Amino acid sequence: MTDREARVAHEILRIARDELRLGDATPAPDAALAGALDSLQLLSLVVAVEDRFRIVLEDDDAAGTRTLADLARLVAARSDAALIPAQAPEPAR
Repeated sequence: MTDREARVAHEILRIARDELRLGDATPAPDAALAGALDSLQLLSLVVAVEDRFRIVLEDDDAAGTRTLADLARLVAARSDAALIPAQAPEPAR
């Protein structure tokens, strides 16, 4: 995962945790999104990510997006650089 993708992944996790209040349902980067979230949670996350990064995710995007890392790669590739956080915080120790 590139630095840009890591920053996007961190922001997606923040959205899931803070805005959608998914708590323990928040997926790990390599976990299958469909296994970690129910269909309503997944739809809510996709809409929130689209709103945050001002992109549109099509149905065809779902075919190649199985994990949080896949979603971060897709969002990082389509997003304007100005909308991506400057840096991800250091991991907690």
